[in-house]
Amino acid sequence: MNTELIPSPDSIPVSWWWFQILLLFTFLIHLLLMNFILGGSLITVWDVLKGNKPAKDSKNIPTLVALTVNFGVPPLLFVQVLYGHFFYSSSVIMALAWILVIPVLILAYYGAYIFAERMDRAPVWSRISLSVSALLLLVIAFIYVNNSTLAIDPSRWGAYFDHPGGRFLNWGENTLLPRYLHMVTGAIAIAGLGKAVFYHFNKKVDAQIREKEIHRGLRIFGWVTLIQIMLGFWFWLSLPGDIWRLFMGKNIAYTIILVVAWILALLILHSALTGRLKSAAIYGLLTMAFMVIIRDLVRQAYLGEVFHPRDLVVAKQASPLVAFLLIFIVGLASLYYMIKLINKPSIEKP
Repeated sequence: MNTELIPSPDSIPVSWWWFQILLLFTFLIHLLLMNFILGGSLITVWDVLKGNKPAKDSKNIPTLVALTVNFGVPPLLFVQVLYGHFFYSSSVIMALAWILVIPVLILAYYGAYIFAERMDRAPVWSRISLSVSALLLLVIAFIYVNNSTLAIDPSRWGAYFDHPGGRFLNWGENTLLPRYLHMVTGAIAIAGLGKAVFYHFNKKVDAQIREKEIHRGLRIFGWVTLIQIMLGFWFWLSLPGDIWRLFMGKNIAYTIILVVAWILALLILHSALTGRLKSAAIYGLLTMAFMVIIRDLVRQAYLGEVFHPRDLVVAKQASPLVAFLLIFIVGLASLYYMIKLINKPSIEKP
């Protein structure tokens, strides 16, 4: 691999594993919320196209968009700390698409807001707005997958000299399409689970409707997970041979992690299709955690010949990390309090 195009990394204030743990943890939260908003939007669009009335939980889409954006900041920062010289390079190469994420996201949020506010008063306009919003979210997801695949493959960075205007997209990457489809189907599956959990705790809904929505959410979770597993095999086989072999016995730790993820996926199918919400939720969250770990291990395997975060120079200065952790904890507590207030039953005036 030609390393001449790879910039020199900056130093970090504490050991790399602090940022690695925080990256995995915050990305898991962001991924969970992203799945709710993307998958939830697609499920709702499917419902309205079939002529069904949007479910009550779909009114939460604008709130989820705001939460997803805010919780996307920490993992993005930690990626920049550990892999900034790769991430910035790939972002520059596809600069036009990358900068468009901001206006496209604003439009998607606006469409979701129109849908939630006009759902009852202007149903046709609100459904068109949600459909456009879901389409824009799919575009953003595709841009992110492009950047993710380009950042771990410096051998393709030479394309910048053929596309100096930042108009390059990583179309020639074998994993691009299966990785994207695997992510989108995963979002739909987790959104189905999220709907089931939402109705389980929502006591304002009629018991019969609640049970129906829980059952429907679990069926979406189970059947779409089955599709995702098949797409996952396609994605896996599209990886370079020396990378997927690490998870097929060449590296015992990697192989164990993958086997556990497969077992969890099978447990998801069983629990979801037999109506066991608690088990499905636990297995779903654990599977997401293992997928986040595997994703990071694949990134490290791609960059193994040229870089590992442990190679970063440490300029000891713990105060920035301590300040972040304190603010992050306070932020989580504040968010929990606000969500609790939102869901607090209103007291009707006599």
